[in-house]
Amino acid sequence: MRTIRRVSVMPRYRTNAAQFIALSIFLAEMSLFFHPAGFAGGPSDDQQYLDIALGWYAHGPQIGTSHWALRHPLILSITGMFHLFGPSIDSLLLVPRLFYALFVGVTVATVLRLAGTRAAVLWMVLVILSPVIHAMGTSCYPEMLELAFGATSIWAFLNARRSNGSAALAWSLLSGLMLSCAVQTRETAAFVLLFYGWAFLRDPAMPRRAYLLLGLGFVLPLLVDNAWLWAMTGDPLYRLHVDKHHVLIASDHMVGKTYSGSPFLNPDLASRWIPAGPTRLHWAINPLGDFLIDPAFGFVILGWALSALPFFRDPAIPRPRIPTLLLLLFAVASYVTVTWVFTLRPQPRYYLFVVAAATIGFALYLDAALAIPRLKRRVSILLGLVLLGGGITIAVAPDQGWQAKVIVPYMAAHPGQYSAEEHIVGRASYPLARLGMTGKLTAAEPAVGAYRLRLIDSAMLDGSEPFPRDPAYREVVYLERPTPLLLRLIRPHYRNPILVEQRLR
Repeated sequence: MRTIRRVSVMPRYRTNAAQFIALSIFLAEMSLFFHPAGFAGGPSDDQQYLDIALGWYAHGPQIGTSHWALRHPLILSITGMFHLFGPSIDSLLLVPRLFYALFVGVTVATVLRLAGTRAAVLWMVLVILSPVIHAMGTSCYPEMLELAFGATSIWAFLNARRSNGSAALAWSLLSGLMLSCAVQTRETAAFVLLFYGWAFLRDPAMPRRAYLLLGLGFVLPLLVDNAWLWAMTGDPLYRLHVDKHHVLIASDHMVGKTYSGSPFLNPDLASRWIPAGPTRLHWAINPLGDFLIDPAFGFVILGWALSALPFFRDPAIPRPRIPTLLLLLFAVASYVTVTWVFTLRPQPRYYLFVVAAATIGFALYLDAALAIPRLKRRVSILLGLVLLGGGITIAVAPDQGWQAKVIVPYMAAHPGQYSAEEHIVGRASYPLARLGMTGKLTAAEPAVGAYRLRLIDSAMLDGSEPFPRDPAYREVVYLERPTPLLLRLIRPHYRNPILVEQRLR
C-alpha cells in the first residue's frame, strides 16, 4: 500500500509571517527618519524625563517627587540607553523608536493572523502616515511606551486564548506583565482591564487559571514598585498622592494655572483645560470635534467615521474578520478614561489607543471593500485622502528642537555671553552643557557687549506687525528657522528666525 506523506505548512507559514513582520518593522522605522518631531526640551515634558534619567544614570535609582519621575518604565528605558550609548539626545530618542517598533510588530502580527495580509498592509500604510503616531515615535513622551506595552499585552492575551496547557499560562502571565508596565507608564492604560474582565465573564475560550496568572502578572510589578516607594518614603500610597498633585503644577493650558481639587472624575477641572485644537463647544465634546478637524490625526478618525455611515457603507461589503464594534468600544473606553475619568487635558498624544483602534477599523473596512471590484475606486479615493492628509501634516509639522539646533552651533562658533527668553534657554541648556558651555546662555538681562537672542515673528518681517527695534542693541545676524519645503512652497515669504543682537549701551 502506498503511504501518503502529510506535509505541514505551518512552519512555512510562520517563516513567511516572521519575514512579513520584520519587513513591516523595518519600513516603519525607516519612515521615522522623514521629518521627525525631535526633542523639544525646556518647558516641555521630555526635558523632565531627560533630567530624571540623567539623575538615575549618575546616582542610581531616585525617589521621584513628580508624576513624571514615577513613570519608571520610561525612566528605566532611557537610563538603559544612556548606559549603552552614553547620555545624549540621540540615546534618549532611541527609546520611542524601539517601542514604536514593538507596537508595529505585535499589531501587524495580530492583524495578519486575524484578518490576513492585505489588511495588515493597509494598516501599515495608515499607521506610518498617522501624524500623531509619527510624532510620538520620534519624540520622548510616555504615550508610545504605553501604547506598545498595551498592544503587546493584547497580542499575548490573544495568543493565550488560542494556546493550551503551559503555553496558555505563559502567554497570560506575559499579558499581565505588559499591561502592568503600560499602567505604570501612564495609568490611563488600565481601561484594557475592562475587556479582559468582559472576556473572563463571557468568553470561555481560555481556562480560568490563565486569567489568574494574568492578574498575577499585572499585580506583581505594581506591588514591587509600591513596596519600594513605601520603604523609601514611609507612605504606602505615595504614588497615588504624587499623581493627585499633578494639577498643582502650574500649566499654561489651564485656566488659573493650577487646581486644588481632585483630578479624578471632576467636571469642574475638565472645564478649565484649554482645548488643544480649535474646537470651543463644551469641555465634554471638544476633543471629539478636534478628532474630526485636527490634522494631527491625519483624518484617520474622520475616514473611519465616514466608512461607518449608513449611506456610505455598501451592504455588499462583507463583515470584517475582527469585530469593528469591539474596536469602537475599545476606542470609546480609552477616550472616556482619558477625558472624563482621569480628567487630563485633551490633546492628541493622549489618545493613541483611540487612533490605533481607528486605524485598524479603517484598514478592515478598506480590506473588506476591496473584495468587491466595483468598490475599488471608492477605496482608492478614501485611502488617497487619508494619505494626502497624513503626509502633508507630517511634512509641514515643526521640528520641536529647531531653536537649539540653530542656537548651539552659532554659540559654539561665536563665543560670548548670551541671553534669551526662559523657554529658549531651557531648550538649549542640555546641548550647550554637552559642549561644556553651561552658563553661557541665561535669562538675565545682557551686560554691555554681551548678546541676546530674540524670537522674531514672520509678521514683524513682512510689515504686518511693528518691529520692536531697540536702539541700545545692534543687529548681528538672523538665525533662520529650518522651514519644510512644502511650507516654503505654500508660504514662500514665511520666516520665523532668531535675531542675535549685541548690547551697545
